[in-house]
Amino acid sequence: MSKAVIEAFLLEMRKRHQREIDAVALPEGTLEYVRERIEQRDSETLLFMLKLGYLMGLQTGYAAGRSGESQIPPTSSTRGPLQA
Repeated sequence: MSKAVIEAFLLEMRKRHQREIDAVALPEGTLEYVRERIEQRDSETLLFMLKLGYLMGLQTGYAAGRSGESQIPPTSSTRGPLQA
């Protein structure tokens, strides 16, 4: 996957889901921690964080599917899956 494809995907997801993403409250200090990692050029930790979030999302989706949930909340809901 090229850098351009990744950028286009992220821009599209931002357009579609900005409200839901903005509603997510991260633990206090998260922004400062991420900025520190960027300043230190610690891409290894940043990639680990991305992979961890991705893996947790996969596991949540799998668990929801296995539990027999057949109804998906509307995309305007602040809970439930984001549609790519």
